Amino acid sequence: MYKLFAILVFAMVLSLVQTANAEEIPNWIKSKIKLWAFDKVNDQSLIDSLVELSRRDFIQFEKLKPVQTTYNLPKYGETAFVKISGRTGDFGQTSPVTLIVTGPDGIRAEYTIPVLQSGAYSTSIPLHHYSPAGTYEVSVYHAGKELMPYYFHVQKNSIIPSWLKLSAKWWSEGKISDSDFLHGIQYLIDKKIIALEVVNSSQIDLGLDVTIQGQKAVRRGTAQNLEIHVENFEGNVEGATVFVRVEDYGENILEEFKGETDSNGDYSISYELSKDFTDIETFLVYVDVTDGIASKTKVFTFQVYCLCGESNCKCRN
Repeated sequence: MYKLFAILVFAMVLSLVQTANAEEIPNWIKSKIKLWAFDKVNDQSLIDSLVELSRRDFIQFEKLKPVQTTYNLPKYGETAFVKISGRTGDFGQTSPVTLIVTGPDGIRAEYTIPVLQSGAYSTSIPLHHYSPAGTYEVSVYHAGKELMPYYFHVQKNSIIPSWLKLSAKWWSEGKISDSDFLHGIQYLIDKKIIALEVVNSSQIDLGLDVTIQGQKAVRRGTAQNLEIHVENFEGNVEGATVFVRVEDYGENILEEFKGETDSNGDYSISYELSKDFTDIETFLVYVDVTDGIASKTKVFTFQVYCLCGESNCKCRN
């Protein structure tokens, strides 16, 4: 009886919606939804999958404020935590950031958060069962400047009809097509049976992609050349600020550089390595990049060597 009811409900849903995106859904998203359908993961995993489908324009949520994450209120007597992290964009400036969290009820709470040398900061904000549902705004201030705000949404419960799980199982088994499954999801969203505030893909995908090219082994007394390239979802990023710090494994800073990417999203550095190294040495290159909105840190490693027979060079047999 239950299976028949699910079939009838899903058939009714499909008859009420329009044709969905014909592009194939990525396999990793299918796998996450399949795990949810077979009770291997919780409802939040399904919500994350739906957010990703929205980012890829398979389905459309109502676009309100630029909400980064949605949380469910914890059960009575329990506490959940909202993790907030970011970068100030000021390398070496370790003065704390101030977070002002404004709830949907208008009540404000202020937090002072320490900042690392790289400009990174992170904290967790508690949620209780009595916390108000709705959208929270996090204003961020550092060194007298206001940084990009952060939004998160809190809902009382994830409202997911029980029959959807059975439909997801059929979909994972190939009994329902991608198009039909997306039809059903979109119908639930349009009818606000599943209600989330999710921003469109161009607003969410603000991350930076940083690549570093250089020599992995460099002879002492010669130059190391590094090519750093920065992209985002729109392409090459011009004018991004790049901080480069070269350290040995003892955390001794050997070189530091600061500059901006050119019109091709590139930033290049070249520096000569000392002739004093007597053995193979490994170095770490920390590259911090920010475009004023998003930030990214990458690490590049390389070795410095000398040739047997050279003065003050330790040779290994």
